[in-house]
Amino acid sequence: MRFRPLSLALVLLGPASLAAQGKPITVQGVRSLTFGAVLPGVPRVISRTDPVNSGQYDITGANNNQVQLSFTLPNVMNGPAGATMPIVFGGNDAGYSQSQAIGSQVAFDPKQSFLATLNKNGRGSVFVGATARPTPTQRAGSYTATLTLTVAYFP
Repeated sequence: MRFRPLSLALVLLGPASLAAQGKPITVQGVRSLTFGAVLPGVPRVISRTDPVNSGQYDITGANNNQVQLSFTLPNVMNGPAGATMPIVFGGNDAGYSQSQAIGSQVAFDPKQSFLATLNKNGRGSVFVGATARPTPTQRAGSYTATLTLTVAYFP
C-alpha cells in the first residue's frame, strides 16, 4: 500500500495591538506551527523547541510587567472535503522565553493560563508544539486550524 503524505499547519493570528490598563501591548504571530508531511496512522509530534516547525508569538509591552497568557486550542484540523484530523496539546507543549530565545524556555501547559514577566525591554516570546494524530484512513491533503493566544496584563 502506498501512502500519500498529508500537509498540515496551524495558523497563528497576528499582529494585534491593544491597550490594556492604559499600557500598549502587541502580539505578533512569527511562525505557524507546521507538521509538514504526515503519513496516515502515524502520529507526528512537533516540540515547542523545534526551531523550524514550532509556532512562535512575540510579545511587546510594558517593561518588566506581568502578563497572563491563555490559548484557545483547536481539537481538530480541517482538511479536504470536510475531513478532520485530531490534534493534541500536551502538558509541556507551550513555552515562554523572556529572552525570546527558543533554547531558554519555561515550559507550561497550553490548556492552562500562564503568568509570565516581560523583560526589561518589555519583550517575550511564546512557543508552541503539538501532536497530529492522523487515522489509518486519513484523507490526503492540506489540513489547517487556528490557534489563538490571548495576552493580558496581570494586575
